[in-house]
Amino acid sequence: MTLTDAYEYLDLLLDKANQPYFQDDEKDKFINMSITEFLNSRYALMRINQDYSEIIGNRYSATESTGNVTASTDSVTFDISYLHLTNAVLNGVTCKIVSDDEFSELTRTSNPFKSVDENNPICAVTQESGEPKLFFNNGGSIDFTSTDEFSIRFLSHLTVSEWEDIPEHYQHDILKIVVRKMTANIENPNYQIINAEQKQ
Repeated sequence: MTLTDAYEYLDLLLDKANQPYFQDDEKDKFINMSITEFLNSRYALMRINQDYSEIIGNRYSATESTGNVTASTDSVTFDISYLHLTNAVLNGVTCKIVSDDEFSELTRTSNPFKSVDENNPICAVTQESGEPKLFFNNGGSIDFTSTDEFSIRFLSHLTVSEWEDIPEHYQHDILKIVVRKMTANIENPNYQIINAEQKQ
């Protein structure tokens, strides 16, 4: 489905619901919000279900030397718009991806069952100066400029400009979210019910 087809589809559905007309640039804003909502709601399923791992064309791989990211001594910054980390490997060992808070907790723990070491590395993405930054921990010092190596896979933000990279059956799901957002009255108590049903 082209973006023009998507606009026509939205016009048709909105006209049937007696909703006001939206300009294409307004539709783009709703589509962008809906793509992000769609990907966020399915992110957890990407490792479980091959179908979901094929959702997008904007899945990147990177190492300390391949581009898309910039490696400093012990961290990684993203050179393209970052959305979610899906896989990380440090010195050939798969890292456990944790939250920023859990990263701090595991770094300080003395619990031997939760120890972080070369065989049990962890990583987390956190905001630093308003930008996402990836940190690793393997219980020792890390230096990507000399001895250590990483390999990651991550998703970048998709926008309406990549619309045709999204498989058509997912485009329809995203357009349903767009229509819901365009027609919903936030003050209406039914909006929360509809929103909950869409996420199931």
